[in-house]
Amino acid sequence: MPEISNSMIILDGKKLSEEILENLKKKIKTRGLKLSLAVVQVGENPVSKIFISQKEKACERVGIDFKLCKLPAKISVPELKKEIEKIIKNPANSGVIIQLPLPKEFFPEAFLNLIPEEKDIDVLSEKSLGKFYQGTLKILPPTVQGILYLFKNYKIELKGKNVVIVGAGRLIGNP
Repeated sequence: MPEISNSMIILDGKKLSEEILENLKKKIKTRGLKLSLAVVQVGENPVSKIFISQKEKACERVGIDFKLCKLPAKISVPELKKEIEKIIKNPANSGVIIQLPLPKEFFPEAFLNLIPEEKDIDVLSEKSLGKFYQGTLKILPPTVQGILYLFKNYKIELKGKNVVIVGAGRLIGNP
């Protein structure tokens, strides 16, 4: 039977996120980067609004232009593909996110797979995910990177430990 420890560590993710954003702001300024994030929102999902607002605030804080592309829930599949392709092809957009969930009638992969690897900052296209699972992608999915940063910052060694991951969702559990 594994030994259960009574010691507890409180991981201050808010504090760490502040440090990450500050470091990112400095890197962007030092390198003179002109970055822009385009977020595609289809329909009105109240939870999505909260996530989009957080992304916008983070972008403003570090000096990344933010563009919200709101599209109606009743848009057709060909129209949505056309709009997403237009956003992706715009050279001013250095990163593109398709805010999930999409309305039920849309198959997310059909749209996520439109995003080329160099603009797929959420690492959700099949090509990006495949490279991530092979260990050949240059970036990590945001949640994975955040968790690794927490472990590194708090000097938490996982080697030799039992780990349980509950859920197999696209954004957290699987990666």
